[in-house]
Order: sequence, then structure tokens, then C-alpha cells
Amino acid sequence: MKKYSKSTKAALLSVSMLVGMSAANAHTENLDASVVSNCDAVTTFAKNADHNDAQMSDAQMKVFVDARVACQVQHQDQHLQSEKYFVKNYNSEK
Repeated sequence: MKKYSKSTKAALLSVSMLVGMSAANAHTENLDASVVSNCDAVTTFAKNADHNDAQMSDAQMKVFVDARVACQVQHQDQHLQSEKYFVKNYNSEK
């Protein structure tokens, strides 16, 4: 195994960290109105939250959490509407 000097090890570690951070930041996107108003974009943002949360202020985190809750409520409402439609049109008591 090849031996490296302390300065070479430090340089290699720095380059490795830079490459890793660049790859991690490739997943990030800004949390703006276009993301918050679109549930699919909010979901994508949430999937990458481990990279994004370090860049979010407390106010942005509150907006993000509110958007996630609103999307969950919308999703549950869609299921409820589907169930109501199914019961109305396919009720076995007719």
C-alpha cells in the first residue's frame, strides 16, 4: 500500500469532501412558492430533505411542514371522495 504524507492525505480528504458535498447539493432545490403549491414537488423535496434541511431556516421549515400537512389532507380527501362515489354508485342495497 502506498504511503502518503500528511499534507497529501489532507488534500485527498478535502477533495473527497468537496466531491461528496457537490454530489449531495445536486439533489437540492430551493423551497419557493412553486414547490410549496405543488404536492408532487413537495414530495420530491421531502425525499431529498436530508440534503435540503441544512439550508432551511425555521420559517422555511414551518412553510414546508404546513405544505406537507396540506398535501396529506388533500390526499386523504381524494380517497374519501372516491369512497363516497363508489358507495353512491355501487351500493349493494340498490
